[in-house]
Amino acid sequence: MSEKFVHADPVCPPPRLMLKAIAQFLRTAWRGLQPDIPPPVAPVAPTVPGDLGGGARQLLHLFEHSASGLLTCDRSGTVLLCNPVAAALLAAEPEAVCGHPIERWLAPLIDCSQPESHSLVSGQWETLAQRADGSEFPVELTVSDAVLDGVRQFILIMRDITDRKLTQERLSFLANFDSLTGLPNRVLFRDRLSQAMARARRSGEPMALMFLDLDHFKVINDSLGHAVGDQLLRQVAEALKHCLRMSDSVARVGGGDTFTVSRLGGDEFTVIAEHLGSAEDAALIARRILDALEAPIQLMEHELHVSGSIGISMYPTERMDQDTDLDGLVRHTDMAMYRAKAMGRGTYAFFSDELSAEVAARLMLENQLRRALERQEFTLFYQPKANVHTGEVTGVEALIRWRAPGRGLVPPDRFIRVLEDSGLILPVGAWAIRTACAEIAAWDRAGMPPLTLAVNLSARQFRQPYLARFIEDALAESGIHPQRLELELTESLLMEDNVATNSVLAALAQMGVRVAMDDFGTGHSSLSYLKRFDIDTLKIDRSFVSALPDDPEDTAIATAIVAMGHSLHMKVVAEGVETAEQAECLRQMGCDEIQGYLLSRPLPPDAIVDWLNRRLQEQALRDSAYGWTDSGPMTLLTLESLEPFEDTGPMR
Repeated sequence: MSEKFVHADPVCPPPRLMLKAIAQFLRTAWRGLQPDIPPPVAPVAPTVPGDLGGGARQLLHLFEHSASGLLTCDRSGTVLLCNPVAAALLAAEPEAVCGHPIERWLAPLIDCSQPESHSLVSGQWETLAQRADGSEFPVELTVSDAVLDGVRQFILIMRDITDRKLTQERLSFLANFDSLTGLPNRVLFRDRLSQAMARARRSGEPMALMFLDLDHFKVINDSLGHAVGDQLLRQVAEALKHCLRMSDSVARVGGGDTFTVSRLGGDEFTVIAEHLGSAEDAALIARRILDALEAPIQLMEHELHVSGSIGISMYPTERMDQDTDLDGLVRHTDMAMYRAKAMGRGTYAFFSDELSAEVAARLMLENQLRRALERQEFTLFYQPKANVHTGEVTGVEALIRWRAPGRGLVPPDRFIRVLEDSGLILPVGAWAIRTACAEIAAWDRAGMPPLTLAVNLSARQFRQPYLARFIEDALAESGIHPQRLELELTESLLMEDNVATNSVLAALAQMGVRVAMDDFGTGHSSLSYLKRFDIDTLKIDRSFVSALPDDPEDTAIATAIVAMGHSLHMKVVAEGVETAEQAECLRQMGCDEIQGYLLSRPLPPDAIVDWLNRRLQEQALRDSAYGWTDSGPMTLLTLESLEPFEDTGPMR
């Protein structure tokens, strides 16, 4: 008998039974290879000679050289026979395969948890086979139940279908994903949108559908060629996936989770954003996408600047029927996208103006602020600070204002948040720092005493990698000493990233620029980070000053902040001082400087210069007009003595 033919000891079948099994094996294999040929109505087992003559050897030869893996198992599922092909598929020697339960080599076809049961059942299956090293691969398995000389056996024909599975996966990918960007295509997008709409209806949590269309993409395609256009689409797809959180799904019609990005075709992408709190959340996502597109894209020798227009539809809404179908939502979003293009491109628009009235007003304000920057409608006002013990004016804080045509002076609390969310705070903030430094330098040339200049810095500005270089350039252009510039930061900003924050603060300190912590006490105050960071000044928030000296709790908090700051060698400034009683209370606490309406409202450049000149004259004459004396409590200005001014907004 051939050495390649292996059976399991001690359950070796007798030669006649073995040859009958082989005959049954081959008959089953032939049927498995030709499924369209019906089997005989009454199959007759082949006649096998009693010895191992030529016929037997032929059967053995066919068994050994079959193109399929062949196995037989007994009723308990133990492998009895294994041909070389099956052994090669399982990466084991034939004798190592036999004698083991079939579950060692094949994933169970049925539940075999019951005692004396196995997983084999007649039929054709796709399952996983396991090699000797534990790795798995897909197989097609044909199982036949045969009775040979009264002994029930299972005959298995096994084929490796790894290539078939890879081909199926590739075809499935091409059917559901965009081959250019790898994002879900129109087919998968519609499926995911349908599921997202169903989830939104069940949960009551709104979702948003967004259409992003690249502005002037046709010009790029026509002028630089389709190869560059295709690369640009890939870059945009990557930018979308990067800027959206993993709970969004992104697809390209032409991605999963609760954010899905897709490509519908051409230069049109979609975003499905689920589990939103309001339309405002959708607006912030759209702004994040537009910000991501602002970065220049380098493609070979071309540096491309692209923008996009985004249409947004919320679902479900009060105005929208619960039965609104998928095509209706897609149509609404497409209309909103074209509305965004009509608004000037590079922006977003909502389909439902009624539902999104607040967001629409915010969008209008954002567009007005963009025009305000172009038309130079922003201006700086200055509010003085003074030494609470001597009355000496020590510096000013630059505060931004907006002179809107037809609306007059707009206070900052009406537009600062929009500047920050839209990213406009970067160019506007840069303009404010350069302008303030230049105006301080002009005051120096006019003979004014050297005042310190405080400028507020937003979180977005602080995170810019070029911040230190920009500050250095602004100081060099104006010629003012770095120690006269003080950048005011919030507590929450400093807590965001200790490593990055320390790096930026160290760079500013090395330059000589001072740093103040604004609105101290309203955020996550911590002695540990006060000691760790390079901070020069603490500013007591106005909320702790307004009730002084009558509120004992505010008095205790303010006293503690002063003591804390001095123990860490920091200057302490109180904001929002409006009465002489508040100033006197702060003086007794040991506070260093005050700022507020008691001294002056924020004033435009010409008015603050006049105010400073008057103060200089009064100090020079030492006529005690305002009670500034070298010893004893000082008598500060009262609100009634201030000259009226058109700015009625808050300091910030």
